Amino acid sequence: MLEVVKSSLFINELVMQEKNQLLSIDSLQDRCAGSIIAAAAGDALGWMTEFIRSHNDLKHKMGLEQVTDYQSWSKRVGGRFQGYEDYIAAGEYSDDTQLTICTAACISFNGCFDYHPFCKFEYPMWLEYARGAGGTVKEAAEKIQRKSADWNSNFFSRKMKEGSIDYRDGGANGAAMRISPHVLANVGRWEQAEADIWRNSIISHGHPRAIVGALLYGYALQTVLQWSEPSIGQQLIEILGNWVKQLQIPKIPALKTWLTEWNKGRVESFEVVFEKTKQEAVEWLRLVWLGLRKDESPQNILEQLGCFDQATKGSGLATAIAGVYLFARQPEQTQESIITAANMIGSDTDSIAAFVGGLGGAAFGLEVISEKWRSQIQDAPFLICIGEYLAKISAGEHEKMKIRPGYSGIKLGKALCRQTVHKDMRVVHCRLGAGTITEIDKQSLLTQGRTVTTVRINFDVGQSCKLAFRADTPSKTLFII
Repeated sequence: MLEVVKSSLFINELVMQEKNQLLSIDSLQDRCAGSIIAAAAGDALGWMTEFIRSHNDLKHKMGLEQVTDYQSWSKRVGGRFQGYEDYIAAGEYSDDTQLTICTAACISFNGCFDYHPFCKFEYPMWLEYARGAGGTVKEAAEKIQRKSADWNSNFFSRKMKEGSIDYRDGGANGAAMRISPHVLANVGRWEQAEADIWRNSIISHGHPRAIVGALLYGYALQTVLQWSEPSIGQQLIEILGNWVKQLQIPKIPALKTWLTEWNKGRVESFEVVFEKTKQEAVEWLRLVWLGLRKDESPQNILEQLGCFDQATKGSGLATAIAGVYLFARQPEQTQESIITAANMIGSDTDSIAAFVGGLGGAAFGLEVISEKWRSQIQDAPFLICIGEYLAKISAGEHEKMKIRPGYSGIKLGKALCRQTVHKDMRVVHCRLGAGTITEIDKQSLLTQGRTVTTVRINFDVGQSCKLAFRADTPSKTLFII
């Protein structure tokens, strides 16, 4: 049993009291916008160190003992023969924030997840501009394009050097990192958020570690969004521990089909693995609670969670709990906790730091990170608008904001290809709408005579994306205006 200071009954009563203390629309908008922008801040800072091997490696590559602020950097992407240098400006975010935006763009005015446009448009089209993404989320985005695939039927195997990984064994954090909009659009309506987190998560990840990790982070967000006390610390861990014990597979009709398919040919059923994962979560939350009580070092706690082990560092459950722990350790010092997370070299720094930021912003609003940090985040005004938009949906005061304006009413010209691109060209994307090409970069590839052209587009809606053209094939989604 999770060691607690207060009884479960008292905690549940406390939660209900907090639920009754409804936030004003201004406060809710501040918290939701704060959650989105602070998560992006953590993503941007943690992405800088995600592929750093050691503190010596950090000093060699960036000239830093530790990262405390944003700076420009670069990384090699695209493989051995098709690889090129991706130049990342200070404050730019990775796939964690990109896919959060994709999720937000598929939230209906009633707060429900419209999974059809996510599966058929947002998720597969994201591959064109994805940055920093892992193999599982990219493979799932490829596979969801099959005619037979839907949110509850995207089963696949991913080839690896050592063999292949089955979708059912995909327990990484690619689901947890994108689910916050479900909570922000349904503050006080956990049942709706919970069902949609399930729907969203299993599009890409089949193992309960990914699903429970996403649910746990979501419930932590739901909790801090409704609390009025500034310091929650160990109390948050207690609430999560008791909540996990009660967690059940929801009775969503279409989920039965998924469960039947999941269990085919498996030694252990999903239901059995799900219960084992719940127990694992309770044990790790107990570990974290004791670590907070004893004031153990973050390094020690994350080591015990397996966050530095190559085989488990990206676990959806471990990274979510690590993020919750670092936030709970010093709730009112979220920016410092983001820095701590980003310097946990060898862990999945960007996702953990994003979880910390998301919780801090949900608890304290935009001021949880400095104005300097907010102003440096890529697409900051757009991200803040998304948070405010989700808050209005939650409060039933939504506006018909067009996160994805598409090309309605725009006369399309030729499809964009790398021979025709030039700076200041006006283009339109099938989902992201109209935009302007602001940067073009051409690099030679190792394959003789081959080049890659990277293009940055600032879309009118407020989002910016970077795309790479390796061949002369015209784009299927971008057109000249």
